Amino acid sequence: MSQLSSLYPVNPVNVDESVTEPSASFKAEVKKVMGSISLFFIVYIILMVAAVALAVGCVLLGWAVILNAGHLLVIIGGAGIMSIGIMVVIFLVKFIFSVKKVDESGMVEVTEKDQPELFAFIRQLTIDTQTQFPKKIVLSPEVNASVFYNDSFWSMFFPVKKNLMIGLGLVNTITLSEFKAVMAHEFGHFSQRSMKLGSFVYNVNKAIYNMLYENNDFGKFLHTWGNLHWAIGIFVWITVQIIKGIQSILQGMYSFINKNYMSLSREMEFHADAVAASVSGGNNLATALKKLEISDACYNSVLQKADAWLKNKEVFANVYSNHRVVMHQYAVDYDLPVQNGVPLVSDEFLKRFQLTKLNIKNQWASHPANEDREARLNELKIDGVTDERSAWVLFAHPEKLQQQLSQVIYVSVPEEMKQKMIDENAFREKYINEIQSFRLPEEYNGYYDDKRINNVDLEALVNKPYGQEISKENFKTLFSDEKVGLGKQMLANESDAALLQAIVDGGIETKTFDYDGVKHEREEAEAILEKLKQEIEQQKKQLQLDEEENMAFFFKAAKQNGEQAAGKLKQMYNEHFENRKRADKHFETAQQVVNTLSPLLQGQQVSIEAAEQMASELRQASADLRLLLGYWLENGVFDANTELKAKAAHFVNANYQYFGGDSFIDYELTTIHKLVNEVVEELALIQFKSFKNILEYQYDLYLKAVA
Repeated sequence: MSQLSSLYPVNPVNVDESVTEPSASFKAEVKKVMGSISLFFIVYIILMVAAVALAVGCVLLGWAVILNAGHLLVIIGGAGIMSIGIMVVIFLVKFIFSVKKVDESGMVEVTEKDQPELFAFIRQLTIDTQTQFPKKIVLSPEVNASVFYNDSFWSMFFPVKKNLMIGLGLVNTITLSEFKAVMAHEFGHFSQRSMKLGSFVYNVNKAIYNMLYENNDFGKFLHTWGNLHWAIGIFVWITVQIIKGIQSILQGMYSFINKNYMSLSREMEFHADAVAASVSGGNNLATALKKLEISDACYNSVLQKADAWLKNKEVFANVYSNHRVVMHQYAVDYDLPVQNGVPLVSDEFLKRFQLTKLNIKNQWASHPANEDREARLNELKIDGVTDERSAWVLFAHPEKLQQQLSQVIYVSVPEEMKQKMIDENAFREKYINEIQSFRLPEEYNGYYDDKRINNVDLEALVNKPYGQEISKENFKTLFSDEKVGLGKQMLANESDAALLQAIVDGGIETKTFDYDGVKHEREEAEAILEKLKQEIEQQKKQLQLDEEENMAFFFKAAKQNGEQAAGKLKQMYNEHFENRKRADKHFETAQQVVNTLSPLLQGQQVSIEAAEQMASELRQASADLRLLLGYWLENGVFDANTELKAKAAHFVNANYQYFGGDSFIDYELTTIHKLVNEVVEELALIQFKSFKNILEYQYDLYLKAVA
């Protein structure tokens, strides 16, 4: 017990028992959902009675046909008639026997023998949260934790032992106190007796979903049955049409149920948060939520690097040490304090990125927004002790676990692709070098980050006088926080405008919304949208003027360095704009190719006529691609990428048809698909480097001008 007590943060004291009682809003949502589910099952029973009546009628009719049959085809027809009613009934009852299994292929089970401290910790936590110890504990690679089980219709009525999944990305991020809070939240979903009804509704909702949407096996069975004979296929088609009619009725009702259930689900999240706060402190859960948001983004960056570096047959030895490298770099980039190598983010920091003024309560979200969760936690006023030790202290042989789970992400990668193991030091060096190579000069204060400058009349601009002197003060004014913020605010406004347009068009169903801190009725959306569009237009005009002023500033600085410097800067801009037009044309053509191939990429079957049309469209796109690739090759754009250069040259000289006889030519389809994607990546990289060179060159001219 002494070991347990040292690794198990003490619970908050004097916690009111009412904290973990379901709220009035939770009970109200349960009543709404139960009402909608009851209505669903009334309709379901009516359909079931009708289906049974149909089945009886079909069986009697089909049997009568068979008894009086004088030909095999008539016997088959009788069997087909009988199958119609039987199949409809099977469709309506099959979900009772189906089991939805969770895919555990990317998980690793741990035992108490291997992880005694972890199991002791979880056992004490299940006692404190009044829930059962998990059937098993598994580890997964990601930044997440959950309680899961294989569910079926019968799990609504009979208790099912839950499994606990712990993501090592989560463990890599949080402290011991925060780990206790996150685990308590997961157990909170199933802990209190009063939550039984919420759990029941959860299982009912999943059972209905399985009945309506998990039909792959049933569809395959019908397809196989219909292929036995063309006459049976006719009756299978009739069966499918009847089932589609039933589905359309039940799916319409399920949409209504699910909308209510999502509202209940959000209340269940608030309740689980309250359970977590009661045993660990709301403060620890709140800090965990902030950390995990940043951690998840950093973890995804690591996965993106893992995928990109596979091209060089490089494999990460330890994803989680690399995850810490990325999180540390994030802290450096944004000047954030760190705890155990993890960035600590404040509300003020997060608000820097929240420029949107529109707030719509997402009726289809299963989880409330983190800000709403934190507000509820603050209302509880339950603070727990803060043990700042990493959650890794609970795990025996953590590095071994990290290496084991790191290889899970490479499970589908052929062995010949895994030739070079990248350790933490090699990752850090290469990662930071890549960051630097893709980072624009910081002297511009982020003005050009993720920005596409507009085309301008360079001839007019070169001769346009910049009315002020080239000075450090004027440079700072051009790239002030206010100037940088204008572009970011315009992007946020455009996002708000798109959502408001969706409200106006009916794409987003909501009665009210908040805009700029004020609550509005749906009918007001159109007027606010028009006003916002005018604001966006003004911002675009101002941004255009700002960009022209910036360029005039640098052309004046260039002239102070001599006409040759000004001519070079002009040439660099001209080449950048010209190549960008061609790159845009390539991106457009690449999208056409992907759109044309989309049915095949999705595994759809296409007719001969459709296949010939696809091939015709691909041949037209190929003609455009050959012209573009010819230009890039002639101007040496791919010289630094010899492999891509060879592929492009081969394609330019090829004459692909894509379809011949009665089948696609797979090699040609694969070639054009890979080529357009690889060229898109290469052109995007070249465009970025071109723009970065311009910014570095003109900044150097400015420095010389003010020296």
